Amino acid sequence: MNMDLKNKIISVIGLGKTGIATANFLSLRGAKVSIMDSKSHDHLSELASQLFPDVKAVYKNCEPHPDSEMVVISPGVDIESSFLKRSRQKGVEIISEIELASRFNSASLIGITGTNGKSTCTSLIGEILKEGGINVTVGGNLGTPFISLLDQERVEYRVLEISSFQMEATHSFHPKIAIVLNITPDHLDRHKSFEQYAGLKEKIYANQTKKDFLILNQDDPSAHSLGKNCPAKKIRFSVESPLEYGVYVQNGKIFASIDEFEGEIFALSALSRGLLWQVENVLPALATALLLGIPLESIQKVLGSFTGLEHRLEWVCNRDGVDFINDSKGTNVGSVCKSLNTFDRPIILIAGGKDKNADFSGLKTIMKKKVKYLVLIGETRPKFRSVLNGSFGYEESDSLEGAVTLAKEKAEKGDIVLLSPACASFDMFKDYIDRGNQFKSIVNNLEG
Repeated sequence: MNMDLKNKIISVIGLGKTGIATANFLSLRGAKVSIMDSKSHDHLSELASQLFPDVKAVYKNCEPHPDSEMVVISPGVDIESSFLKRSRQKGVEIISEIELASRFNSASLIGITGTNGKSTCTSLIGEILKEGGINVTVGGNLGTPFISLLDQERVEYRVLEISSFQMEATHSFHPKIAIVLNITPDHLDRHKSFEQYAGLKEKIYANQTKKDFLILNQDDPSAHSLGKNCPAKKIRFSVESPLEYGVYVQNGKIFASIDEFEGEIFALSALSRGLLWQVENVLPALATALLLGIPLESIQKVLGSFTGLEHRLEWVCNRDGVDFINDSKGTNVGSVCKSLNTFDRPIILIAGGKDKNADFSGLKTIMKKKVKYLVLIGETRPKFRSVLNGSFGYEESDSLEGAVTLAKEKAEKGDIVLLSPACASFDMFKDYIDRGNQFKSIVNNLEG
């Protein structure tokens, strides 16, 4: 559904990567575009230099142009923000970048959402499809904005990581294949409740038809029952039990029963190091590949060579028989639980950071089972202390370097030191990438 944008007055909220790509896209098609941000020009001058000359930039003010005929919000902008009130009262359409992009998209879409594992699953699907000879682009919440992918022509599939933020202002977004990996509490500092957050995840399949596919996690309590009223064909995946129809793990091997394919795909022991601890994210990627008819040899080649993504259960090194694992992207309780359950060895866990209004009580039981010792950092230390209530051995550190030193002292040969914070990073670091990179640098400079 292409739109006529000629001379249309449009406001874009958020002068980041997505906002800039959106503003330039609209300008190129003849719209009269203004882009707003709460930050000053001094903070945004480098980004602003990427804007087309006819895009008007407004600083220290996010309120849309009073004559706006459409408002496009970036993922970081809450659709319920007060500065959108006037536009909403006027009946102006407020949409997300992925909604806008979908109206100009001609390729089939594969959309991946969930609380944890989205980036790995998205990247893996992209690699398998490329190996299978399909012309594909990869982006969304992972790296390149959806709207920037539209510049690439003759694409059969676009594989998109989709966040809850991006789904807030969608109406017609329609993936051919929709994947829901898991749903656990996250971003409750922005969303009013877990129910609202989960509802946004469900929007990924809201416009699917009986010609589409919905891939769901059989093992996840909140995900396995989704899609009851969705007409799309449902495929499930499980690491816990065999399935009559879907992809599953049994006796250390991955099996599938999907349409014409039935049988073994790969041994878990043969997975690349980058995927060895990401089996739950591997299975939906395999389901997607089989639905699209990717040859088994292409699938197997990628499974054995995929390097994985930084900051997502990333093996850093081994020091004195201790494996150091960087899971800085583990910014919520559900992610940390999954990471802890991945290992069957004693774990020294480094956790803490900026609070996202998370409930840490769910960590208590699993930490007693999986964690040998806990090292806390960041502003959530008092909150962790109140939850633990003296039931668990821990120490605190004012710095990540100090935390790594404490963890190394507690670790013995065969143990794992895991950075999986369960929190955002902004109290001590630029972002989770900065946190993960600092962790890797500290670890690689340890003696021994």
